[in-house]
Amino acid sequence: MSAADAGFKNAMRLLAGGVTIVATSLDGEKTGLTATAVCSLALSPPRVLACVNRGGRTYELLSKSRIMSVNLLAEGHEELARRFAAKRASQAEDRFVNSEWRTAVTGAPLFAGALAALDCRITDIIPLDTHSILVGVVEEIHFGPRGRPLVHFEGGYTSLLSTLSETLP
Repeated sequence: MSAADAGFKNAMRLLAGGVTIVATSLDGEKTGLTATAVCSLALSPPRVLACVNRGGRTYELLSKSRIMSVNLLAEGHEELARRFAAKRASQAEDRFVNSEWRTAVTGAPLFAGALAALDCRITDIIPLDTHSILVGVVEEIHFGPRGRPLVHFEGGYTSLLSTLSETLP
């Protein structure tokens, strides 16, 4: 089976990932997207990276504003993750409603209910095929309520503990 076919997609569904919302704002417009391709990059200075599709409005604003928040979602935030994952333009307008958002030092929106929200200045944008790797220096960290992380696995949302208990012997 070649890596270019559906086998690759099926294999990546088995890579469990923490669910985040990457958000930005520019000239009063806020936007964001659900992402699992996010990770820590360095400790000093603290840096994270996020991989974002270059075809969307969120990428356009991220590349212009050069700011982003990375909001680590908790179990129970499935609906919010789905809302920010929606591709329909009509849903883009209400992604921020019915949840509490604050404005970070950089101006990026921070989700108040996130396990942690990282306020970042984007220092590097590395284009690669359909996506770009955004590297951000973390300016501030805001901690929300304690909880279990929301995890994306097998094409759906689950908690870390339920995923482990289902797979352990």
